[in-house]
Amino acid sequence: MLADRGGCSFVTKVRNMEEAGAAVGIVVDNSDEDIKEVVMTDDGTGGGIRTPSMLISKKDGQKLIDFFETASLDELNQLVIMANFEMTRPDNRVEYDVWYSSAD
Repeated sequence: MLADRGGCSFVTKVRNMEEAGAAVGIVVDNSDEDIKEVVMTDDGTGGGIRTPSMLISKKDGQKLIDFFETASLDELNQLVIMANFEMTRPDNRVEYDVWYSSAD
């Protein structure tokens, strides 16, 4: 499912997509910025969300939106979007960050 960034937190947006039955949540950035510098953080209410999600650039999001608006029914029925969640491990070790909030 596609959603525009803004209006609410990433967590609320992804939870809404999950409740609507989305298998993957794709949030389209609302400004022309380097999305590598944006972190989709938990606002403290993300417990229980199981739907994987990602942020894509405004430019890439517009390509998807344009396709959805102009595609024929046959094209839409054949559409497959593959989401690949990679975590690079240059030293072959799993690395992770632990985030805490004052509520923890």
